[in-house]
Parts: sequence; structure tokens; C-alpha cells
Amino acid sequence: MKFITSNRDYQRVYENCKILKGNLFIFLIQKEISVDSLSVGIVVSKKVGNAVVRNKVKRRIKAFIKENSEIKPVSKNIIIKAKLEAGSANWQEIKEDLTEIFLKIQHS
Repeated sequence: MKFITSNRDYQRVYENCKILKGNLFIFLIQKEISVDSLSVGIVVSKKVGNAVVRNKVKRRIKAFIKENSEIKPVSKNIIIKAKLEAGSANWQEIKEDLTEIFLKIQHS
């Protein structure tokens, strides 16, 4: 797994994506790609909270992805956008929402 870091890669996903929404996150999944591994971009707006809160949300998303290798898709480019509610959510709520969305991706 790798992280999307360049603006060009983010734009590719935004231009041609399927959207899945959860309670705390929005997933933008790039359609029709041929990649070997999972690439994830994380977007947490200033509306979610101050820098401490935004970094906490990012760390929790990364921790979830590292812990749950069995449920994440193998070859997708995904951008995970945090909703406003993600800033005040606890770890358990974040895990449940991410698990639910990743399982939807696997079954689609």
C-alpha cells in the first residue's frame, strides 16, 4: 500500500470516480484503473477542526488501514475525505465506519 501525494494523482481520481458515503467519511474510488496495489489519499478539511484534530483523524485512518489488511481492496486508488463529524468521533466509531465502507468496496 502507498499513499497518494501528488496533485496529479488526486486529480485523476477526482475526474473519474465512484463515490461511497459513510457517516464519517466519503470515499472516492477511481474507476477503470490498472494498478498493482492500493493507493490511498487522505483529505481532512480545516472545517473538521484545528491542526491537532485534523492530524488525529489522519493518524486514525492510517492506523486502521495498517491494522486491517484483510478487508482493504488490493488494487484501487482511493481518496478518503473526512466529514465534519469525523473530528469529534471516537476510535470505535471511526473503525466501524471505515470497516463498513471497505466491505462495500470489496462486494462491488
